[in-house]
Amino acid sequence: MKMLNMKKVTAASLALLMGLSLTACGSSSVSSSQSETSTQAASDSSSGETATTTDTANSGDKTKVLVWSKNSHDLEYMTEKVKEYNLTNTDNIEIEYVVQSSSDYLNLITMSASSGQLPDVFANTMVNLSEFAEAGIIQPLNDMMTDEFKKVNEVDTHTYEGINALGEEVYWVAGGMRSGSRLIYNVELFKNAGVEIPTTLTETVDVAKKLTKAGAGVSYGTIFPGLSSPFERWIEHSAELSGVTPYDYVNGKYDFTGFKPFIEAVRQMFDDGSVLPGSASMEIDPTRTQFAAGNVGFYGNASQEAGVLTEQFPAEYEWSVAQLPTLDGTIKGALSSNPNSGWFMSGTTKKKEAAWKVIEYFHSEDFLKGYIEGGYTLPISTYMDSIVDKSKMGRLSLFALQDYEAVYPQAPTVTPAGETYRDALWNACLSNGPDIDETIETLNKTYNEALDKDVASGKVQRLVIENFDSLHPNDGTITYLDK
Repeated sequence: MKMLNMKKVTAASLALLMGLSLTACGSSSVSSSQSETSTQAASDSSSGETATTTDTANSGDKTKVLVWSKNSHDLEYMTEKVKEYNLTNTDNIEIEYVVQSSSDYLNLITMSASSGQLPDVFANTMVNLSEFAEAGIIQPLNDMMTDEFKKVNEVDTHTYEGINALGEEVYWVAGGMRSGSRLIYNVELFKNAGVEIPTTLTETVDVAKKLTKAGAGVSYGTIFPGLSSPFERWIEHSAELSGVTPYDYVNGKYDFTGFKPFIEAVRQMFDDGSVLPGSASMEIDPTRTQFAAGNVGFYGNASQEAGVLTEQFPAEYEWSVAQLPTLDGTIKGALSSNPNSGWFMSGTTKKKEAAWKVIEYFHSEDFLKGYIEGGYTLPISTYMDSIVDKSKMGRLSLFALQDYEAVYPQAPTVTPAGETYRDALWNACLSNGPDIDETIETLNKTYNEALDKDVASGKVQRLVIENFDSLHPNDGTITYLDK
């Protein structure tokens, strides 16, 4: 049995954070090694093709560092800063920056590792950190971090076991924070339908129905991106606020029972015809365009939507945000927020020093100041929070972090037989979907069988938190069990 004291994310520190980045907005792929390449890359993107780059050799006397990202929302800023670095750095380094299809990004990284074609640096995504580390896909950054780097990014304060660190080894550093999800709503449609912001599940179903009736076949109550993680956009987070999580931290097992009323509510909205027709087979960007065009009353997502609805798909109507509805209108659990804007270094790069110089640049004070003020991420460090001009962050202020938001301890990552819980629970949300009780029973069985097997084999450890408080998930004593 191993004991570990986790870093705490306090209400006071969360209150200092102000806005957040897109972590995957669409599936366009763009190469911006140099500024003139972005036009061709945009053309590749519009045809649905992924821009690929295989030349990682030195360019003249410069060391070329290949960087992959999954983000297209910040391309203008990244292109500008990459060009600036390539023209002015004194280390003889050239960044070749490629935006890959966000929907295939994790698989692309895994396949590239298998074929020995990993980029030198790649944007972080949610991975099984221990598996990636053990496989040598990534490497720790500790021995490269300078005092200045640690000061700007407050590395010691924002190190999270199983998320960006394993024990003392830090594999990526958060440059920003993504807020938890909010209810994003069309002010005009709510006013025309004479409805208020729903605070409970029952009210949400009723409001969606009334918005749809008032829309008279033109606009509908809500929308879900059925092909782009629909369950975790906001359904899962409404459950979190109600004290429901997929992992039972007290007993060290998975338990999906508490999701039942949330699934029932969404299925009812489908049955009522309150969901925009066809949205169950849409990617995220088409659902955003439907909201921006005024065809949807509300949907749920995190703070990246501030940039999406002002720059990528400018909303044609007034919109605002509100707290997500909960089971009974009260908050009984923390809303998960996520550290982001970090970079992995390939475990196989032959250009370690140059790759680190690029990561160091992406985490520099000047780079982060412009990135945060551009509305791409919330400042995670108090240092950056103190120097950014928040008046430049635009509508990200609507997503300012609340004192009930926190970074949850990372539950053990397992691979169950059958569907993942998010896919299975989403399918149960649909009209004529599988039986809800049977779906939950199956998930409880497959996930706990996988957990027991992986613990027994030593692949993972069982996480148990003594005195777990769902409103303050980092306050209890964390224990890792070998059985």
